[in-house]
Amino acid sequence: MRTVRTGALVMVLVVAVLGGAGCTQISRKAAGADSARAPGQTPARPILETVAWGVVDGMLSVVVENTSDRTLRSAVGVITARDRDDVLVATSLESPDGCCAVVDLPPGQRFGFYVDIGEGAADVTRVDVAYRNVAWAPAAEQQPNPLTAHPVGIDSSTDGAVVVADVRSTEPTVAQASVQAFLNGPDGEFLAVVAGRWYCFAGGDNEIRMQLPHPVPAGTTVERVVVHPVTDDAGGAAPPCAGPSQAG
Repeated sequence: MRTVRTGALVMVLVVAVLGGAGCTQISRKAAGADSARAPGQTPARPILETVAWGVVDGMLSVVVENTSDRTLRSAVGVITARDRDDVLVATSLESPDGCCAVVDLPPGQRFGFYVDIGEGAADVTRVDVAYRNVAWAPAAEQQPNPLTAHPVGIDSSTDGAVVVADVRSTEPTVAQASVQAFLNGPDGEFLAVVAGRWYCFAGGDNEIRMQLPHPVPAGTTVERVVVHPVTDDAGGAAPPCAGPSQAG
């Protein structure tokens, strides 16, 4: 079963994630409607703009974007999914995988979260994302990204899918980076995000393989791969870099 809606968030596999609960601000809903406000009042800007969501094999995926001019140093997202009667279907607060943390997200970049919700995924018609523990980097701290990435291909089976990507570094070593591949279904619509934390990118080209533990429809393609260094990770320090890039 697969459902796609524009307006919310998806993540597939996060090798290293942080847990969290609570919220400070609700994003716009998938339909794009704002909460009621007084005439002339400027609506609050969301922490991250929710841009797409979808469901595949019982997994709810959501994509958000940093539309500010600063790097989001850290935040914990809280995802809630409801059906057409506004009944709660699932929340990331109950996720055993520790969803949903984002670290060092630069301006203009997108990030994905995921929550496995099983059979109830087919009933989801609305997704909301709220945030807590939000910290922004000063504008003066913006640094050029030494990493670029592009997809090579995708290998799929009944057990899941593996995205192959090339990551190029202009620095001799990048100790830690977040890598995400955005997948489109055979209809060209957004489907899912395969994501992970990777360590020890050497200068030049590095090939990585990113696994999604859910089957995807035949004809699924990789729309793009994004990568950015992670320098401030509450989950722990990166290991010493003495060899090729590796998954966390």
